[in-house]
Amino acid sequence: MNRKKILIFGPLGDFGGRELEAGFIANILSAKYDVAVLTSSSITHESQLFDFNKNLNAFSINDLLYKTYYSLKILSFFSYLRNKKKGNKSSYANNGIAKKYFNYNAKRLRIIRELLPKYDLLFICAQLTTAFLDEVIQIAKENNIKVVFRTTGAIGFSDYDFISSVDCFIHHSVSNASRIQKDKNHTYVIIDQCAYNEKELLEIPLVQNRVSTFLTLGRLVKEKNFDIVIKAFQKIKEEGDILYILGDGKELNNLKRIANNEKDVVFTGFIDNKDLHLYFSLVDCVIISHFYSETGPLTGIEAMAGSRLIISAKTGAMQDRLPYNRYWFNNSVDDLAMQMILIKALALEEVLLLSQRIRTSYLEDYSINRISEEYLKTIDNILK
Repeated sequence: MNRKKILIFGPLGDFGGRELEAGFIANILSAKYDVAVLTSSSITHESQLFDFNKNLNAFSINDLLYKTYYSLKILSFFSYLRNKKKGNKSSYANNGIAKKYFNYNAKRLRIIRELLPKYDLLFICAQLTTAFLDEVIQIAKENNIKVVFRTTGAIGFSDYDFISSVDCFIHHSVSNASRIQKDKNHTYVIIDQCAYNEKELLEIPLVQNRVSTFLTLGRLVKEKNFDIVIKAFQKIKEEGDILYILGDGKELNNLKRIANNEKDVVFTGFIDNKDLHLYFSLVDCVIISHFYSETGPLTGIEAMAGSRLIISAKTGAMQDRLPYNRYWFNNSVDDLAMQMILIKALALEEVLLLSQRIRTSYLEDYSINRISEEYLKTIDNILK
């Protein structure tokens, strides 16, 4: 019997949590289905989509346009030259001239209309606000193709016409699902994230000492409020305390200025996901900073697998994941500093018990096996 075919679709690039999640989902579903990934953005062979399967069948709309339309191929080539040969030639198919004079958007829709009927299920991995979704979902439904939507990013406005056309939404948390439910009834399941580097994180010993080392992680942009983490650490630090900041981004120089070149604030630059366990093993506590459009974050799940104590903003699914946690902050320097003081004051036995409880929560509810089973069960039910 022929295996059913699934197309995973979204604005997927080279690096980020969405790319990792889409690659992970593709790898899980490949056990039972033929899976391909289509991105409305641009990818290279360095994309984290390929972290789980180097041979993943992944391509972009621009790749298809480049191969199909000679006019767009020529325009892409000249745009590629103007941009000093950076990236793939096909990634320049959506240049300004193509959009203005060569019906780029109409050609893009035509490509989708030709491609989608080859698949049994469209699996969207995107934010509700992502451009082009309405048209893609409409084409899928015209061809009786099932649609599953894995939401990424916090949900604000959700009164979209396409909501009712989706066969099943997959949300990280009930709180995120409720933001759609207030506008439109919809079918959904809750499937959270898992730590993709689970094996290495589970090998990290439990925390068995007083808390003195902290870590925060992410793309260094203003919206993620890493400046608050640095300022809070500066208020409470004692001799021997260290704050590690993992990541890169346009706020790096500003954050270094705030840190004032102090040796106890360590900037590591970008760290590949497969190497995160090396840094988690150095610290006692992970700080999840506030990010208004967060759904996870993945860092919180990784901290749980690594049994690190956690201080978190009330962001994304963190409160659902750690209902017993006492260390929350309201995105102010003073409030975070107070939580850091409280967690540093824990006795040795309290630290060990909390570390154990956090890892147990991960193993019971968020392990790779558990999350994989939930995805397969959901897709099996839709395609049966």
